[in-house]
Amino acid sequence: MSRVLVLCNNYEESNFPKEPDSEDRFYTYGFGNSFGNLISSYLSDYEVEVWRLDCFCKDRYYSKTLNGIKYRVFKARSIYKLGHYSRQFISEIKKAKKTDFPIFLIVHTHTWQTYPILFALKNARIVTTHHGDWSPFFIFHNTSFLRRIKALLGMIAEKITFRYVKFFLICDIHQVPYVAKSNPRLRYKIFSAGLDINKFKGIPKDEARRELGLELDKKYILYVGKMYKLKQVDRLIEIWKEIKKTRPEVELMMIGNETKDKWGEEYYDLAVNSGAKIFGRVLNVELYKYYSAADVFVLMALRNDYFGGTGIAPLESLACNTPAVSFSLINYLGDNVDEIGEIPKTEQEYKEAIIEVLDHPGKYKNMRESVKKYYSLEASASRLGEVLKLI
Repeated sequence: MSRVLVLCNNYEESNFPKEPDSEDRFYTYGFGNSFGNLISSYLSDYEVEVWRLDCFCKDRYYSKTLNGIKYRVFKARSIYKLGHYSRQFISEIKKAKKTDFPIFLIVHTHTWQTYPILFALKNARIVTTHHGDWSPFFIFHNTSFLRRIKALLGMIAEKITFRYVKFFLICDIHQVPYVAKSNPRLRYKIFSAGLDINKFKGIPKDEARRELGLELDKKYILYVGKMYKLKQVDRLIEIWKEIKKTRPEVELMMIGNETKDKWGEEYYDLAVNSGAKIFGRVLNVELYKYYSAADVFVLMALRNDYFGGTGIAPLESLACNTPAVSFSLINYLGDNVDEIGEIPKTEQEYKEAIIEVLDHPGKYKNMRESVKKYYSLEASASRLGEVLKLI
């Protein structure tokens, strides 16, 4: 039986416990755990371990086995804006490579955690995953002087290390040309870690609205996410206000943070003052009600720095049989996008697409079936399994 080592890092200090907790979130939070569970649950030919770098934890080293997955957490040093580094971690991955030549699945592609790992694992079986992070080749041409210096170093690092990557799992088609700058012969798949569609069962629209106290004769646009500029929340609000001028029955529902926080909720006040219905944070187990109650889900994705793939929220909405409007659907794995949503390329097209969905809801079909076929955990595991067999 082959072994897969999932290598990841703590990138959100505010969301990770700094020491083991009763719910074991210290070990299981983040993308590393998602891949670990995907392999453990659906790919029986592989044993899996999840190893994490963490410069916020209190002690030097932690280890625990949960549900058949061994988790190892290595305390790292934070090198000024160049990520985390642990000599013990590097030593252990080198030792693992020599012991049984496992597959290394590195969570995130364009980070300063990844480059030293790749350099240390020359000629190993390596897969990296991309989750919307920016290539230094993009950053170099789209940012200010100081960030360009760091990007230049990243470009050099990728030129040296990306040749060691055997396969790239990339969430956004627009990222492929940037990866190719360092590995022209790259092998890749457009990939998503998948969605547990059983958590988004969907219920009849009227039933969902009654449970949420919404009016049955209104039309509802839904947004789920942080209220900051990276999500272009201000532009969505302006589009809704334009629609509402001629269609006063159309409302905007917004689910996100309850107040401004350090993550930059720049548009929270704007959202409140616009008259949109603000629901604050909603438990994942309750989200299906909001998706089911809405007429259309909207994700703005017109920024030139958007490399986030299809996105999780559009998939959650589709799983609840609510159409999605987003340019991000250009990355959708299925060939039936025209029957599940709209792909607008400008703000004007976003407005027109939203109206199209509101006016012709019967046009959209097979949404849940499509998500199950292409994005269920089983489907994503199958795609991952195909890649692991190749290397």
